[in-house]
Amino acid sequence: MTIERSRENVHFNVLRNALYHTARRMTLDRWNRWCSFLVIVLGAAAMADALKIYGVDIQRGSVGAAVAVVGAAQLVFDFGGRARDHQTLQRAYYHLLSDIEANPNPSEDVVAGWYSQMIRIAGDEPPMMRALDAKAYNDAIDASGYYDRNQRLIIPVTHKLLGQFLSFEGAPYDTIAEVEERKKLAA
Repeated sequence: MTIERSRENVHFNVLRNALYHTARRMTLDRWNRWCSFLVIVLGAAAMADALKIYGVDIQRGSVGAAVAVVGAAQLVFDFGGRARDHQTLQRAYYHLLSDIEANPNPSEDVVAGWYSQMIRIAGDEPPMMRALDAKAYNDAIDASGYYDRNQRLIIPVTHKLLGQFLSFEGAPYDTIAEVEERKKLAA
């Protein structure tokens, strides 16, 4: 592999990881804000009085149960803490990306150092959400221009919808080029 190709490879993977952690952080922050909002709204004593107008009696426990469930989910799943973890990883990848951008003609040793840093950062990552990583891969292809668009991964709609909730570990995603090649062979 040429030095330029190595630089592109490291640059692409660092960009993909940065985009992944940006998307993950934003989703977890959103969930954290909604849970906080629901805990406050559902738990407010004034809200209990307001709900009586609509025939909801707080004594029945439905709103109290909702407060308990949402509050427990927020504590157990720690959306805010997980968002901060992804923010830290996002920042580390963007700092490395900045170093790569600052050196358009690196030596082999410099590229090896970047690769080493990328692996070190990856060692701190939580388990990967495979569908979200595939989306970040596609976004990195679009943003970097290193690869043809037919190298984008095809992500099933269900994986797109559930990618923030389920890991889809080991799910194989074909590239557009692979699918087109199979169609040619089948014809």
